[in-house]
Amino acid sequence: FGLVLTEANAAGVPVIAKDLGSCREVIAVRQTGFLVHNVNEAVHALQRISEIGGTACREHVRQSFSIDTMVDGYERVYAGILDRQTN
Repeated sequence: FGLVLTEANAAGVPVIAKDLGSCREVIAVRQTGFLVHNVNEAVHALQRISEIGGTACREHVRQSFSIDTMVDGYERVYAGILDRQTN
């Protein structure tokens, strides 16, 4: 999980990250940051970073990673696992 990306967004800082691992789950492209594949894309994203506002970053974290949201998500996952085990 991209904790440093989430922490940056929670502080209102947009991020640029390589499109690997959980980055796609954390970053809302062009809303909270950019996903890149190489240095050239990172340079281009850096030139566009001012297009992203800190308020949008904080709101995305609040909606996607609040305690309530995370608990609801885990409960759905566990309920799905239990349903599969009982069938």
